[in-house]
Amino acid sequence: MSQSYLLSPKQYQRQFRSPQALYDARSKHGADQNALSAFAVRADADGETVATYLNKRLAEIGVGHVMAIPGDYISEWVETLDTEHNAGLVRVHPNNEMCATYAADGYGRATGGAAVGCVATTYGVGALNAVQAVAGAFVESVPLVLVNGSPSPAQFNSQRDQGVLWHHMFDGSYTDLRVFQEVTQMAVRIDNPAYAPDLIDAALSACITTSKPVYIEIANTMEAFPVASVASRPPLLKAAVPQNQTSLDEAVASVLPVLVGARKLVVLGGMEVARFGLQESFKKLLTTLKAPYLSSLLGKSILSEYNAPYFSGTYNGKNSQQNVQDLVRAADVILSIGVHETDFNFSGLASVDSNPDALPGLPIAATIEVRKGAARINSALTDPALGSMYWGDIALAPFVASLAEVIGAPTGAAMNALVAAYPSLATVQQALVAADSRLPGVPFPALVGPVWDIPPVASFPAGAQITWDSFKSLLHHEYLTTFGNDENGDAPVVLADTGLSFYNLNNIKSPQNGFIAQLAWGAIGYSPAASYGVKLALARAGSKRRVISVSGDGAFAQSCNAIGTIGELGLDNVVFVMANGVFAIEQFLINANAFCASDGGGQGTAPPFAALCRVPQTALWDWKALAQGFGGVGYEVTTNEELTAVLQIIKEGSPPPRVPTGPCADGSGTGCAEFDGGPPPPRRSTFTLVAVRNVSTDLPSNTRWKLDCGGTPAKAGA
Repeated sequence: MSQSYLLSPKQYQRQFRSPQALYDARSKHGADQNALSAFAVRADADGETVATYLNKRLAEIGVGHVMAIPGDYISEWVETLDTEHNAGLVRVHPNNEMCATYAADGYGRATGGAAVGCVATTYGVGALNAVQAVAGAFVESVPLVLVNGSPSPAQFNSQRDQGVLWHHMFDGSYTDLRVFQEVTQMAVRIDNPAYAPDLIDAALSACITTSKPVYIEIANTMEAFPVASVASRPPLLKAAVPQNQTSLDEAVASVLPVLVGARKLVVLGGMEVARFGLQESFKKLLTTLKAPYLSSLLGKSILSEYNAPYFSGTYNGKNSQQNVQDLVRAADVILSIGVHETDFNFSGLASVDSNPDALPGLPIAATIEVRKGAARINSALTDPALGSMYWGDIALAPFVASLAEVIGAPTGAAMNALVAAYPSLATVQQALVAADSRLPGVPFPALVGPVWDIPPVASFPAGAQITWDSFKSLLHHEYLTTFGNDENGDAPVVLADTGLSFYNLNNIKSPQNGFIAQLAWGAIGYSPAASYGVKLALARAGSKRRVISVSGDGAFAQSCNAIGTIGELGLDNVVFVMANGVFAIEQFLINANAFCASDGGGQGTAPPFAALCRVPQTALWDWKALAQGFGGVGYEVTTNEELTAVLQIIKEGSPPPRVPTGPCADGSGTGCAEFDGGPPPPRRSTFTLVAVRNVSTDLPSNTRWKLDCGGTPAKAGA
């Protein structure tokens, strides 16, 4: 390369560092005031900069912590988080961008629409490491902001004109921006302070309005430029698309006769209820309808299972409890609110248009579906001449509120207005008044049997090796249900990782927002990292709930260094790892019959496990030492009685804080660095890691429907 293409240190400083950084650097080196004046373009002491504006707006929408990985392109903004200009934001130092984004995702889920996750990365190597985790947040409608530091306009021009490929840059085509445009609700780039406030406001408004991730790219040198103050601009609000009142009235008027005519109504609630903060409105609707309420697995814990009106369990297709399946199959109408239809969410269903007479699927044809800004009454519930009825402009919030209002007050203004517009509703109104606002006048059939049908601990021999079923029984009965009616808000939150973990735990008892799992994106290794984001969000909201994650060992291996961040933060999270040495979910998907080996009738006829399903590394791991090495306390259990003993220890409290070690532990050793802000804060408690050596050829009983142990192989993916 010709030497003329290279920049001198002075040129680099002038073109590729912000005015604030230059001002500070020259101040530290004793430059006189005349020399400094050329760089003093920053705002006044009481003024606003791009960085302070962004900090205040993030705090305004519900961000409390920023998961930030150091990188020079983003460093000048991240450094403001350690100053008085942080607007209350707290910087967290994760171990990698994937785990950081999982944590931000968990943060955005933890409080049911009250918090927004945030992650900060540097260009290329940082941001592109976060892409798949951001995509998962998009698919599952999690509010999250990724702030990415980028090369400056001058650096992009240098690449274009001189051919200089700056570090972390893929090429000069703004790769990161183009990639994140595909996996976020909105992606913006700030390379001119004149329109920075508009872009920041637009992106953050999109985030909280749609409950989706957004991307904000800040060009190097932009952070310290002055901008209009936050105080001079309107507050950021959820800016939902205005509801077409005519469509809403027509949809409600069409749904009402179906509900009045129902005799076996079931209400199915999904994740959108929590994402858009509709829990109280939805609860009012349930109280009005007086019908059995089920959550989908992706929507599990949108309301507390301790006190949700008419709660009757969690629906997860063929993986559901038998009495839940029976209730759904017997329904003549299903009112589905905010439910996303995914294969993991409705496990065992071949397709969403399954035959309502085929067992044991969801009778989709007899369903009223309201989600993603639309409403549909499927064909089995309408006049045959009409077929399905559909409205593409129905927002969930006004629909739920309107429906609850007209049913709860059949002679109220809203109902009277509907009757005036749709005279055929007069008979519906009369029926509602006659039934004293109950649908129908006699109670709907209720769930038969227990809501949480989990065998008691005594069903499993104390000295036997742990199985999926015994693990759930012990966790549920010996720990989760010991928190009474959750009046103090201290029942734990459980994160069930992708795989048999979320299937096995689909019917444990959960408080509101107390069960988190990726039922659509399905990234294995999500829950250990997401768990510390959940804990941070809960603590910020004043909640003392403990956070528990459950992963397979293959999943845990994907993100095991997340426990280092949990230890760094001094959190008392509990991490269970089902260390059975196999990717059980993968084997389940490609040929479940391998698990016939644990079935007495299939012994000797089961095919071997696929070699790709082996998890060889975890057989080498010293789990106790692993936990200790990352700053926690570890246990390894094989039998039910060993697990019982560890659960008792967990119930008794959190482990004491670990004491930092090494010559620089207290900052006094020879050669130790001094940091801004003084010594680190006092250590708090620390985490517990429990390796559960469960039977490798075992399946949870609720998934064994897939086995054909009579010798006929199961089809891949069946």
